[in-house]
Amino acid sequence: MANAENIMDPTANRTSLSFQDVERLLASPSAETRIETMRKLFDDLEAGALSPAERSLAIEVVHCFAGDAQTAVREAVAWQLRNSPLLTEDLAERLVRDVGRVAFPILRDAASLTDDLLLDVLSSPDAGKHLAVARRSTVSARVSGAIVERGNVIAVTALLRNGGAEVPEPALHRALDRFGRVRMVSEAAAARPGLSLAVVERMIAFVSDSVRATLTRAHGLSPELVERLIQRGREAATMRLLRPVLRGADDVDSVIQWLHANGRLTAALLFRALCAGDLALFTAGMAARAAIPTGNAQALAWDDGELGMAALLKRAKIAGGLLPPFQVAVGVAKRMGYDGAEAGREDFQAEVIGELFTACTPTNDWRVDDLLLQLFEQKSDEVIDRALDQAGLPFVPVRMVP
Repeated sequence: MANAENIMDPTANRTSLSFQDVERLLASPSAETRIETMRKLFDDLEAGALSPAERSLAIEVVHCFAGDAQTAVREAVAWQLRNSPLLTEDLAERLVRDVGRVAFPILRDAASLTDDLLLDVLSSPDAGKHLAVARRSTVSARVSGAIVERGNVIAVTALLRNGGAEVPEPALHRALDRFGRVRMVSEAAAARPGLSLAVVERMIAFVSDSVRATLTRAHGLSPELVERLIQRGREAATMRLLRPVLRGADDVDSVIQWLHANGRLTAALLFRALCAGDLALFTAGMAARAAIPTGNAQALAWDDGELGMAALLKRAKIAGGLLPPFQVAVGVAKRMGYDGAEAGREDFQAEVIGELFTACTPTNDWRVDDLLLQLFEQKSDEVIDRALDQAGLPFVPVRMVP
């Protein structure tokens, strides 16, 4: 998205479309050529130098580009149109129903979108679209409620950090129900103005000592009350942030063999296993993809330097741009001394999720964005369920936090 935004910067190299441009477009209809052609069309439109007939034709061409077969072209159109008077209601709806990378700039920046359209978009499972809506300059209470109910941890955090979002108290309570133990969520909620005492009392157990002290001073809570709230919150905080990918199966190799044979051992699934605390599945899966012994994969993944994990990802044919999130997750496991056991799993999950989104966002690499956004998707669970069934191994279902 960042590349498209740079390509479509209307202040850079303003030049009109020439006959040679048209010839080049006809001779070499690549995505890059069409993007450059479109940029010049927008320059001409914004300069106001076209005749009415030329302007009408140029707008038609822009609409054609908005339906281009290449995602990169449609994405570039969306970045150019996101705050343009050329964005009509029909065109806006068309773009927001496109894939996430195309819809993102319109959903985030186009002021004319109605709440009904935004709520319709939020009914889909596309986490990138949820994030875009959460970052709008203004978000109504209705839309905020839908994000809190359906969005993943990134979208909910972005919403709570958004000073232009109206987040009613029931939505704040729901956000804490779902993600209160994730540090960035609780601290984002704590920073919102006008918190009720009921919300403050719930948050005391979740936030850091420094934020807790600020809340205590702001609301005049006694040390005794604060301590009782902390203990109560710790007793009640039993939610599982991520459903463990593998439960009740002793033979990890059987599952890995099925996944690998069926092309299901994806980078996203392995990353989710790592963040869920299924370290044995993660290392065995990386070993299978890299065609090396499991012990070797573990030694490379847990190497204190950068070379080990980088070499493992390269051998496993996983994009090198995904190195930072994998390193962060393993680093949390090493720092906490977590070995994949059930004891300490929830603490590890809460810590690794908070650390990931602090260290790896925002980013200009859509592959990293996509990897992080998939953490809370159910597809990984469904794939593992099938693998366990095929392998004839038991599975103990654990309900994911709604």
